Amino acid sequence: MFNYLSLYGYTVSQKLWLLAGLLLALASIISFAFDKKRWSVALLTAGGFCLFVFAAISIPFLYCWDERFHALVAKNCMDDPFCPKLYHEWPIDNANWPENDWAHGYIWLHKQPLFLWQIALCFKLFGVSLFTLRLPSVIMGTLMIPLLYRIGSLLVDRRLGYFAALSAAFSFMLLDLVSGHGAVDHNNVCFVFYVTASLWAWMEYLHSGRKWRWVWVFALLSGCAVLTKWLVGLLVYAAWGIYTVSEYRFRLREWKVGQMAAAAAITLAVFLPWQIYTSHAFPSYYEREKQLNKEHFYLELEDHQEAKTFYLTTIPYRYIGDRDYKDYVTSETASFTAKRVVHLLLMLAGFALLLVRCRKWSHRITVFTLVLLVYGFFTVAATKMPAYTFCLCAVGFLSLGMLLWELWRIGERYVRRVGLRRTVLVGATAFFALYQMNMGWFRYYHTPNEEYWYVLTHNKENLDKLKGMLPERTILFNVRGTDDWGNYCTPTEAMFYTDALCYPFPPEEADCRKLKAAGYHIAILTSHEVPDYLQSDPEVQKVDIELLGDY
Repeated sequence: MFNYLSLYGYTVSQKLWLLAGLLLALASIISFAFDKKRWSVALLTAGGFCLFVFAAISIPFLYCWDERFHALVAKNCMDDPFCPKLYHEWPIDNANWPENDWAHGYIWLHKQPLFLWQIALCFKLFGVSLFTLRLPSVIMGTLMIPLLYRIGSLLVDRRLGYFAALSAAFSFMLLDLVSGHGAVDHNNVCFVFYVTASLWAWMEYLHSGRKWRWVWVFALLSGCAVLTKWLVGLLVYAAWGIYTVSEYRFRLREWKVGQMAAAAAITLAVFLPWQIYTSHAFPSYYEREKQLNKEHFYLELEDHQEAKTFYLTTIPYRYIGDRDYKDYVTSETASFTAKRVVHLLLMLAGFALLLVRCRKWSHRITVFTLVLLVYGFFTVAATKMPAYTFCLCAVGFLSLGMLLWELWRIGERYVRRVGLRRTVLVGATAFFALYQMNMGWFRYYHTPNEEYWYVLTHNKENLDKLKGMLPERTILFNVRGTDDWGNYCTPTEAMFYTDALCYPFPPEEADCRKLKAAGYHIAILTSHEVPDYLQSDPEVQKVDIELLGDY
């Protein structure tokens, strides 16, 4: 337990944010035990904010998967949000990759743009930094707490709402995504937020007696979800359809077809213009990404091939986890152990209790069918990643919350002494939250324990120094970057840190003359071979800086 709670490896700032978050959460649980509902939710939201800030500052570099691409494209969106670019200019063709390769090309349509615009806005308002890159995720992660509280309150009662919100605040996977380390990082935080918010607004719509104002809200939020990732963002419409049929059967007058049509029009108005615009403005890039979206369903892309049972066996990873999970979860690393079997059984028990305690039969049908749809769809799809089914994390947090709900019900029934009951239940709830946070795993992957941590820290420090050495309109060559699926040729981080255009290999002599004529300053890293025509050119800046992992 001492090792589990150890703060070794964290900076002073990280420790302060973590401890503030834990203390506020403890105060929240105590307030809840004394039936101070508003105070408990307010304190939990404040504590969750501190925990998400702690996560956001826990990695002092761009993480070597998708975060580096998101950061660079968002930075380039500051100047032109309607032209998302990996390279802010494309003065020469890169002979090693096609121009429309999402990891090495020019225009970047690999993901929908809303989360990039949010990051770019934070860059504009607060300056470009790692923290402002992760700030939208901090805000949306924090807002998940009151959202889950309200969803649980509407579905069962306020007690479930509180425990679901507590599970969201201590979700190690949500914290990991906010940090930039988790699979597809900020894009998934944004997507999870808008999907959850659309489901919340739809539940408010039902609770209000199906008033029009809520139609606008959940339709807008669903459009935002689609504009973040893609069509799974329409999940709220699946919920609406399932609920309508189960509640009203074929009494078509009760279906509110006019509201359905209006909601669909609003949602389309949010995300469709971008699709039309990009298909005309960047047709080759648009077609390439459309093809990739299709291939995710029937091809195992980018080494994401897993067994059909992948999403079932990794449920514990997404919601509880343990110290032995690896950095990148696969069927092999997520194989069952006795602990994981217990975790899975707890999650399934919580889900079953949730279905039993739902206020209405139509709510049970809707929740159950949504889970089947999401897990069934991504199980059939060939490309599998841990966070794909996390879009329905609201149900996961409600299931975890249901375990605590049942624990408190049993405690109130069998422990008669009020002081003892409160002490036991507060202690058990705090332990549950800490266990769910998986602090041993989190510390291992968010402190200097693996080689990549030293490599990326070293490279960031050197690239930060290099930024002050390069004049404007510089193109830096021989920047190979870090490992990218076996291709050691991704200068993405270097472009983010230095503001220079970066290419992995030296330019051809003709390209060199062309660039100089166009007014570019040419620099080259000497850690790799420098051709004679560049070595002898006094106008070419030779940079003697070593980047590790630079092959």
